[in-house]
Amino acid sequence: MYYLIEHNRTSKQTQCTDYRDYSSAQIAGLEKEQQYFQNQRHEMEVVVFEANSLDDLKRTHSRYFVAEQKNATGGTGALLAVGLVGLAVLLLKNK
Repeated sequence: MYYLIEHNRTSKQTQCTDYRDYSSAQIAGLEKEQQYFQNQRHEMEVVVFEANSLDDLKRTHSRYFVAEQKNATGGTGALLAVGLVGLAVLLLKNK
């Protein structure tokens, strides 16, 4: 499966469209790039990826899905993990 990613570098919002063949995804991507360029939308990034599934793509290219992860968890998972490690260290020091 091929995925056309339209990513706003400013807002971190991502739109993802799937395609069965590379040619269709590439043509759509080039059209989007041209539209964004003509409209001076320089914050937009357009890229085509091949992946077995959308979940695989989210795992390997997670930076494109930061806003989605933040909405799902109320924050980013990495920050939550770091916060828990920091809390554990603090609690162990105070024992």
